[in-house]
Amino acid sequence: MTSDPARRHAFLISLNFAAVYVLWGSTYLAIRVGLEDLPPALMAGARFLVAGLLMFGWLRWRGTALPPRRMLGPIALTGMLLLFGGNFLVTYSELTVSSGMAAVIVANLPFFMTGLEALREDGERLSSFGVLGLVTGFAGMLILMWPKLMTLRAGGGLGGFRGELALLGANLCWASGSIYSKHRVKGVEPLMAVALEMLIAGAALTAAGLAFGEAPRFHLTARAASALAWLVVAGSLLGYSAYMWLLNHVPAAKVSTYAYVNPIIALFLGWLCLGEALTTRMGAGTAVILGGVAVVNAARVRVR
Repeated sequence: MTSDPARRHAFLISLNFAAVYVLWGSTYLAIRVGLEDLPPALMAGARFLVAGLLMFGWLRWRGTALPPRRMLGPIALTGMLLLFGGNFLVTYSELTVSSGMAAVIVANLPFFMTGLEALREDGERLSSFGVLGLVTGFAGMLILMWPKLMTLRAGGGLGGFRGELALLGANLCWASGSIYSKHRVKGVEPLMAVALEMLIAGAALTAAGLAFGEAPRFHLTARAASALAWLVVAGSLLGYSAYMWLLNHVPAAKVSTYAYVNPIIALFLGWLCLGEALTTRMGAGTAVILGGVAVVNAARVRVR
């Protein structure tokens, strides 16, 4: 059925989108479960070191060439932005934010992608319709965070927002890394680039975790090991590889549409497995954010 090159390519795009849509939606639950016994930096570091070693070993066994030396810098920077910055901040955020809420806030990623793309000299420009989508999406954020925002009026500090702020920082890192990778990491076997990104970020996260004094809090229980194994296989080997493959074959704005599906899966799994609350406010905020994402992705763009 997929012998024709065009049909095979379309099939691969659909398969990789399915991996990003579904598998990544489940990783929010796995992160939350893993954090019960593992500290954030060392958990993320172990995840990417194991996944990177497995993929690198498999690729070298198949005879996949190493990238040109000139590409090592861009590959390293991509890994640091996407994994050390983006993924670690998501992991850290779930110390104080539920898995479902984390996924919903990450759904704002297309807004960051669009904004950063517009800053590029030859980047895309959103129409006024797209700007309306951006405003709508951030209105959804205000709905989700309204109770905490009210504490600021009562004299509360920003400390209670550290999880939400970490997620916004994660979106900024992830959008920056995605756009940078799409335009700068070229002429490299995509999976080899992914393996090296995971190895570099994994080593950096492990070093950071040790420097933060996380080692005494690393307890690899059966439950934590299961969560870590799921993050390695579903989140990194399959999900992250699929994401990076898509970046090389599909416009970045379209790739970011996984933000439609991940929150729904994460909210459902968080409710089913951890008993996380599903409130009317969360439903309304999620609907508004996803509506804004839909408007942004449907808006016509014009290249400068």
